[in-house]
Amino acid sequence: MRKKYKIGMTLIAILIILVSIIGLSKLFLKKDKESKPKIETKIISNIEKYGYTLDDRDTKYMKETFKELESVLNAEEINEEEYAKILSKLFIIDFYTLSNKINKYDVGSLEYILNDKQEMFKNKAMDTIYSDIYDNTYKDRVQELPEITKVEIVDFKEEEIEINKETIESYKVTMRFTYKKDLGYDKEGTLNLVKNNNKLEVALYNPKIK
Repeated sequence: MRKKYKIGMTLIAILIILVSIIGLSKLFLKKDKESKPKIETKIISNIEKYGYTLDDRDTKYMKETFKELESVLNAEEINEEEYAKILSKLFIIDFYTLSNKINKYDVGSLEYILNDKQEMFKNKAMDTIYSDIYDNTYKDRVQELPEITKVEIVDFKEEEIEINKETIESYKVTMRFTYKKDLGYDKEGTLNLVKNNNKLEVALYNPKIK
């Protein structure tokens, strides 16, 4: 009886030690993670009149294309067709470049979309191509994600579309895009841009179905 009692006490002691080790490990891991620097996004350029911003974590290609947009929008007379083409490129670059996104909630290109379409677009993105993005809040993500390196406009024309039961003019832009590495993401898509006050906004976007 005494032998069984000793074995029982030994097992209890071992369990207590294991629980303590696990608890301490979790505590140290939590403190270690909290001590790591978080990603902080800084706006490095801003076209205030239009609400377009450029972040420090945007890619080199995104920054170059944004400068093109600044040049067009700061001109005395704005070339609207050129504006539409550059904005379309920025939309593709920001939306499909996932390598610089913090997590699946960090959906790109929302600032280029009509206000009443943004929430629906974001939810759809989070349920599809953004759904598998690992969190990178503490800069410790180990995951291969796409980065757009080139956007080519293959077709550009004016087209009437219907939004909220109203027929309006739009620019229809069809593009083909290239990645730093082909990971199987969309390579072609078409969007429609409409005029909303002083700016163009994306009203529709349709990737080409493979």
